[in-house]
Amino acid sequence: MATRSFIAKYDHDTNEYTAIYCHWDGYPQGVGVTLRDHYNASGQIDTLLTYGDISSLREDTNETKADSYQVVQGDKDAVAVTFKYFTQMVEHYRGMNCEYGYVWEDGKWNCYALDPQEINLYETEDANV
Repeated sequence: MATRSFIAKYDHDTNEYTAIYCHWDGYPQGVGVTLRDHYNASGQIDTLLTYGDISSLREDTNETKADSYQVVQGDKDAVAVTFKYFTQMVEHYRGMNCEYGYVWEDGKWNCYALDPQEINLYETEDANV
């Protein structure tokens, strides 16, 4: 069974979030650790977001691109989405049954557990992110 998540970047210049959906391994020890260890620079994250929605996040960016819905399914609509508000983004991805969200902001990843009624920010040590 999939643990769905979203991966986003906050842009202070535009005050917007840009995000993509990730279908598999969205828990902190999966996507969270991969982001921390392999996607820890703003340019890498920008590249990741250009792939659009992905089936899974891989350590290698080319493998991740190969798992994107645009490549695998030819889905040209599976692109990154921009949101003005954090809560708007969370509600969008809750509607897609995402359990976790990862937001790159101020040079670090924040991991959020999307419980049905609330949003919990994991502490970095707790989430291994």
